[in-house]
Amino acid sequence: MDQGELVSRVFSAGVVGAGGAGFPTHVKLSSKGISFLVVNGAECEPLLNKDRHIMRNFSRVLVETVRVVVGSLGAKRAIFAVKGKHAEEVRALREAGGEVVELRDYYPAGDEVILVREVLGLAVPEGSIPARVGVLVHNAETILNVGRALEGEPVLYKFVTVNGEVVEPGLWLVPIGVRAIDLVRACGGLRREDVVFVEGGPMTGSYRDSPDFSVSKTTAGLLVLPRDSLLAEMERRPLEWILKQARIACVQCYQCTLVCSRRLVGYDLEPHRIMRAMAYGPQVSYAVLRGALLCSECNICSSLHACPMGLSPRRVNQYLKRVLRERGVRFEGGGRDLALDPMRDCRLLPTGRLKARLGLDRYPEDVPFRGVFDDFDRLELSLRQGLGEPASPVVEVGQAVEKGQVLASPPEGALGVPLHSPVSGVVEGVDGAKVVVRRA
Repeated sequence: MDQGELVSRVFSAGVVGAGGAGFPTHVKLSSKGISFLVVNGAECEPLLNKDRHIMRNFSRVLVETVRVVVGSLGAKRAIFAVKGKHAEEVRALREAGGEVVELRDYYPAGDEVILVREVLGLAVPEGSIPARVGVLVHNAETILNVGRALEGEPVLYKFVTVNGEVVEPGLWLVPIGVRAIDLVRACGGLRREDVVFVEGGPMTGSYRDSPDFSVSKTTAGLLVLPRDSLLAEMERRPLEWILKQARIACVQCYQCTLVCSRRLVGYDLEPHRIMRAMAYGPQVSYAVLRGALLCSECNICSSLHACPMGLSPRRVNQYLKRVLRERGVRFEGGGRDLALDPMRDCRLLPTGRLKARLGLDRYPEDVPFRGVFDDFDRLELSLRQGLGEPASPVVEVGQAVEKGQVLASPPEGALGVPLHSPVSGVVEGVDGAKVVVRRA
């Protein structure tokens, strides 16, 4: 299969990155000069286990798919990056014929910049992407979806870990558009009141007060955590409070910079100086503020791990990144030699230590697979299923649709992917944000 055919099939199937922000996969597969494909099986966020399940149970599909992708791209090698402690997954992939590099158990081992450095010894330039050094990084579930796309199957389902304060935690294969509240009910309901709901992992996920949201192509997990937990209190603080505290409470202890995961691989990112800039404004170099654009938002700089003052450099960086991008500022440079911090190995954050610090070690690490989720009567499918432009509906209220039928397509020439119906049914609602399908 040539590269053009691969890209076409993946686009038509609506594949986006299933492990992060949801970048359209066909765009990444359009890259030229690729030598290596790295399948990211690190799954470094605590409490999530969907990728482990996929690597154990679909190892042959994954290996066969990467062979097709490597051949289409003219690449040299495909490598599965998996934590060494996950022996069953490592064994399954090797028995299927895959090349596996075993990772150490630390957070955030799954950051693609760090992953490329660990697996291949290549430094991704600041402000750039792995393709710049001839590498494509794809999540394990993304590769599974690419394999299905090669067979003409669109993305209709998502593996979702449901964990935390639910009666029976579990992993489900969920139709896109299922409401989070339905997943909570399927797990026996809540074990306690006064909780928050996290879409994604505990360190980088979106915290919500209610389960009034739907599963998308990027939903890796649904976590239910106590409202009075350190995680919930930190992530639910208003931005105005975060910025005010950054100005008045930072003691410049330097701990956030010492453990910054991107700085440890050589990036010019110093969170403590950014926090200082919030207090002293124009007296601080613009180059310091620009460093926020290099932040991966892994969250270890905050009081969840590093900060003794209860602050969040991550939230400050998120704010600065938004402001800088609104003003058209991009990080330029990337020509420096990126030397590893000589103390890096001593400053890595073991996952077990992180879980204990956050009170997450009370929850199971590997929840059982409970099958295809089928207890729903309607689906609410967001028109924005990842990065890029939202798709435009191509169906109307009252229209009958079949399973796999296109509901919405991206504007011509825009960054985006089509959206398909996971079920046969009738379109119940269409607006600028979503399409609602009632099951037949």
